[in-house]
Amino acid sequence: MVKELAQTQDNPLIEPLVEQARRLRLMLPAILVLEIARPFSFIASQGLYLFEPLLRFFYQEPRVGDYAEFFARRSNMDHLITCLKQEYESRERTGKETPGWKT
Repeated sequence: MVKELAQTQDNPLIEPLVEQARRLRLMLPAILVLEIARPFSFIASQGLYLFEPLLRFFYQEPRVGDYAEFFARRSNMDHLITCLKQEYESRERTGKETPGWKT
């Protein structure tokens, strides 16, 4: 249990996902979609395993299995949603805008 919690807290897949959502300014839609899809995360992870050979053909990075394992655990989804919420709230407090976007 402690080992699983440590893996969840230090997962290297979370930061790139949060950074991508931040860069594209899709923090709120990402949080909304993840909250809605949380009950189906295990099914989605199994779908990633099923389509892994096809996805590797289009997506060259060999992390498809890592993402499937990540989404198989609901605690990882909860931690990702928490990280996205914290990032969104910190951006709202500081009023930071993503460079390159005109508002």
